[in-house]
Amino acid sequence: MYILQETLFSLEEIQKIEYKNRLPIFFSVLDLRPYTKKLSSSTPRGAKGYSKETILRALLVAHL
Repeated sequence: MYILQETLFSLEEIQKIEYKNRLPIFFSVLDLRPYTKKLSSSTPRGAKGYSKETILRALLVAHL
């Protein structure tokens, strides 16, 4: 089964946007809260002081 999602931005729109402005626009349309709830762990490990949403955003940005 395939789920088709509408595109958020066309390639032409993304190319017109300056790089420094792309990330705020990209994340303004994404709600990461449902995913951060799934990341809860009974044994907290890793760097303290960083929210799970921030870490998830960093992982997404690494591929852009």
